Amino acid sequence: MSPDSEMTMSEKQTPEGVSETTSEDPIEWDGALHGFPLYLGALGLGLALFLTGIEATIVSTSLVTITNDLDDFGRSSWVITSYLLTYTGFLMIWSKIGDIWRVKTSLLVSLFMFTAFSGGCGGSQSLRQLIICRAFQGVGGAGVYSLTLYSFVRIVPYRQYDTISSVAGGILSLGLVLGPLIGGAVAEKGSWRWVFLCNVPAGAFSWVLLLIVLPANFPNAPSAQTASSKYKGAGMKIKTFFQRADTLGALALLTASSFAIAALQEGNFEYAWSSGLVISFLVISGIFWIAFLLWEWFISKKDLDIYAMFPWRLAGNRIFLGAALGFFTTGLPMTVSIIMIPQRFQIVNSCSPIDAGVRFLAYALSSPVGIMSCSVLTGRLKIPFCYVALGGIVLQVVGLFLFSETAFSTDISAAQYGYLVLAGLGTGTSVAVFYMMVPLVVDGKDQSIALSTGLQLRMLGGVLGVAASTTILHNYLRSRLSVTLDPDQVSLLLSSSDAIGIFSPYIQLQVRQAYSVAYSAQVKLAGGFSVAQLLSVAMIWKRSNVRYLKR
Repeated sequence: MSPDSEMTMSEKQTPEGVSETTSEDPIEWDGALHGFPLYLGALGLGLALFLTGIEATIVSTSLVTITNDLDDFGRSSWVITSYLLTYTGFLMIWSKIGDIWRVKTSLLVSLFMFTAFSGGCGGSQSLRQLIICRAFQGVGGAGVYSLTLYSFVRIVPYRQYDTISSVAGGILSLGLVLGPLIGGAVAEKGSWRWVFLCNVPAGAFSWVLLLIVLPANFPNAPSAQTASSKYKGAGMKIKTFFQRADTLGALALLTASSFAIAALQEGNFEYAWSSGLVISFLVISGIFWIAFLLWEWFISKKDLDIYAMFPWRLAGNRIFLGAALGFFTTGLPMTVSIIMIPQRFQIVNSCSPIDAGVRFLAYALSSPVGIMSCSVLTGRLKIPFCYVALGGIVLQVVGLFLFSETAFSTDISAAQYGYLVLAGLGTGTSVAVFYMMVPLVVDGKDQSIALSTGLQLRMLGGVLGVAASTTILHNYLRSRLSVTLDPDQVSLLLSSSDAIGIFSPYIQLQVRQAYSVAYSAQVKLAGGFSVAQLLSVAMIWKRSNVRYLKR
């Protein structure tokens, strides 16, 4: 190996991100599956991952129908935000639970929660009930998402890492492709409740597969001793969990996220930005973010026997921090595009839910192509990750900003589809780059929490994007329609977009134009975060850039 060779998985990463060669032999994961159990395990993991992937997009095209049916369109974003909020808050927590209670046990518990509360969502009789069930569904979904993605990279030998990463990314993207279509079709042709109820039989089948196929000690070798195996008995495991889990760190992280999102969600809707409540929420969020970081530093400084939510040694790894920032800055553009663009097609362009899903395929189909392209470019062509990320950023920025500058029209131009293809390709490429990078730039013992940290940051970016986009929508509607409509009519529009139909054709056109301007501003926000990804590229850039080699 030459002195200028790139960093690979077969090299030990120091906290400073400097590579130190330890072996030139192919790496074999402990506990990798082989033969028929491998295929069954991949099927179970893939189905579970697909269900969490489809959950965001399947709601995007049916959200208008759901909230109009429950007479509360003004709080429609909480159907998404409540799920994403708990999803975000529990990603790292589930990773730590997996460290103590084993990955298999934790995965089965989280999948059971996700499946059970999906049934609860389908049976909800009010928007309040739906939001509560969505929150608990998000708790389970966080564990499924985090633990399946980690399990995918450990279910096969290291030499197949690029292939299985591509498969996992493709499965997740398949949810993006089918979600809008299924959600639109269900909302238009049947009951919206099946948007959630379809998870129940599929989740149960996946649960049984994983119960049977995955070894009890997965992903460790059968003879390996895990943290949980050191303690006998369920009671002792529970006691050990509460003794060693970073409960304070988890609560601080969840509180900081919750108050930040609540402030963004209610700001300029129920309360003014200058109101004491919104300001208090932002201050509380800031205090808890600081407390979280100080507590994690204190755990490391005192060398406490606690599974830290964020191992402080990762804070000294510049490459990891750059990749983590990449997770955050890709989360907002991806989530805003998935949630808001189908709504734009329905409200501005008068598309039916299923028609909006079909038109959104321009973005949804190109995103998995970007993921697959990243696997080929970094896995087979050995192109360093930073160069591939740059290409993805350029495609995102060009596609999103061009789409946002499209002149208002109730018709959809062919150029808009082209812009969505560019944005989808770029987003898929960038998402895959940082997902593949993280396990390569940290020590093996930190792979699970490092990946969960990145996923949590991606979801946090997505939640912030949804909240900020909702604020933009409310602000634009109130300011641009206040001259044309009276306050009661504006409130009616915020309660149900179906109210557009009660106005005269001239007023309807003005209302749709106001929505168009608001949605364009949301896409500009997504484009701005795509530009911010350049900072993450600058952080991962080094003289000998990170790339994947099979040895």
